[in-house]
Parts: sequence; structure tokens; C-alpha cells
Amino acid sequence: MDFDMVCNSKKCRKRLSGFAWVTSCSHIFCDEDGAREFNKSYSCPACESNLSSKLDIIRIDLSPSEQYKSMVLAGQRPEVVLEVSARAIAFWTYQVHQERVFQEYTINKTKDRQNQMEKYYEQVISRTQSDLELLKSEISTTRKELENSEKRLNEVSGKLLERNRQYQKLQSMYDSLRRRSLSVNNLASSVQSNFSAHTFPARDQELTNFKGTDGRSDARLSPAQRKYSTRFLGVMWHSS
Repeated sequence: MDFDMVCNSKKCRKRLSGFAWVTSCSHIFCDEDGAREFNKSYSCPACESNLSSKLDIIRIDLSPSEQYKSMVLAGQRPEVVLEVSARAIAFWTYQVHQERVFQEYTINKTKDRQNQMEKYYEQVISRTQSDLELLKSEISTTRKELENSEKRLNEVSGKLLERNRQYQKLQSMYDSLRRRSLSVNNLASSVQSNFSAHTFPARDQELTNFKGTDGRSDARLSPAQRKYSTRFLGVMWHSS
């Protein structure tokens, strides 16, 4: 079974090659990490077990030479060779098991994070959809209000145009009447001034004669006075 052991340090987790440090508590560390940790204290960095014995920590070669393989168990009885091999296989099996447990923990942790993220984003999406529906409703309401405002604006604009036309009509009538009134007043002033210019110095007596008792209103007026008095009376009658 192809399996590459990794450093049991949580901060390292490096695939092992070359030399490594093995402990009696069945843990293995890369050469750099093991040397650094075991120079500080004789305790396992993974489980904190006490490693005070001389053979509790050994440095091994993960790629031993053929000569080393030939000599490492040479002269040992078969039962010793088998026991050493069994313990070596047990160490390797423990490392495989620990790695599987660690990977399962990592996977479960990743799944938990994934589930949390999915729930979070589902809530975000739900809130976003709610906000979107609310905005759509507000847009629809605003659109209806805008349409109603446009209708009212068109109605008010139509009424304003009609009132402007009425105002222009009334203004035109007013200007016409004003010009007519000014023309009549100017004509009356002109007649009055002309009449006053052609009367004689004794006009009070003549006016008295004009109202004489013989019933003839202009019996004693001169032709010029009769002409202007007739014009003046005609203007006054039309203006009234």
C-alpha cells in the first residue's frame, strides 16, 4: 500500500523524506522540526509524553541503503526479527490510522464550514430576494403615483391653458373698453374746451337766457353757441 508518512507536528504536516525523528509514543517528525523541538525539551510535540529514556527518540533514515538493510537485523533470531517487523508495521498502521482520522476531521470541519457558509449565503439570498421584492413593490407604487401625477399635471395644464385663453380674451376686451373710454374722455374734454373758448364774457347771463321763460332753449344763442351746444349735448347723451 503506497502511503507517505507526514510530520505529526500540526504546524508542519510536511511529507517525510530523507531523515526523520521517531518517538516511543509512535509519532514521527521531520528532521528540521524534530531537531528544533527536541533541543528544547524531551517531550513529544504531538502528545506531550515524557521522552527521557535514551531510546525514546531516535533519528532514522527513511531511505536506507541496501547495506543497512542487510546488517540492521543480521544475527537476530527469527522471532526477534518478526517482533521488530510487527512493531514497525504497527507503527506504520498507527500513522495511517492517525492520518485518516486527521483527514476525516479536516473534511468534517470543512463540511461544517461549508454548511455554515451555505446557510449564511442562503440567508443573504433570502434577504436580498425580500429586499428585491420590496424594491419592486416600491417601484410599482412609485410608477403608479407618477402616472397619477402626470394625469393631474395634464389636467392642471389643460385648465391653465383654458384660463390663459380666457384671461387673454378678457384682457383684450378690457384693453378695447379702456381705449374706447379714453377716446370718449378725450373727445369730451376737447368739446368742453372748444365750447369754453367760444363763449362770450357774459356767459352766465347768456346761460340764464338759455333757460328763458319763453320755452325756447336756444332762442337767444348766437349761431356759434348753438353749434357747440348741440355738439356738446350729443356727446354727453352718447357717453351716458
